[in-house]
Amino acid sequence: MSGDDDGLREYVTSRLPSLRRSAFLMCGDWDLATELTEACLARVVDGTRRGAVADADVYAYADLMEACRRRNRRREHVFVAAAGAEGVAAESILVLDALHKLAPRCRAVLVLRHWDGFDVDAVGAMLDLDDERVDAYERAGLAALEQLLADSRTALAR
Repeated sequence: MSGDDDGLREYVTSRLPSLRRSAFLMCGDWDLATELTEACLARVVDGTRRGAVADADVYAYADLMEACRRRNRRREHVFVAAAGAEGVAAESILVLDALHKLAPRCRAVLVLRHWDGFDVDAVGAMLDLDDERVDAYERAGLAALEQLLADSRTALAR
């Protein structure tokens, strides 16, 4: 893809929606997700043109996860959706809220593995973790997410 502007344009067009969704899952804010994704893709294009990017997907997702981590150090984010917002199910809001209560590494591993569908090796390369650490973060994140969702359902049932 190096030096191929049409290939870069196609790459950016094809990856923008999924990268933006991943950024939203990490930060909980569509405007910030758009900003982070655009900046990330600009760095991918620049790095690719310079020949510094071996795998654009690994580079893009790694860069995006790091940008989200730096921007969102606190886990106190509260996901807010308008009551009755079209296309937003109550269960989705509970999942997003629980996801944002997880530690950033656990959240990143879950987003990359379960929403983006990357395998353990790719996630390890993106987050600079060995396979055992990816598995450990995934197990811890899923267990915490399950508990948070159970707690939310219990609170709503009252």
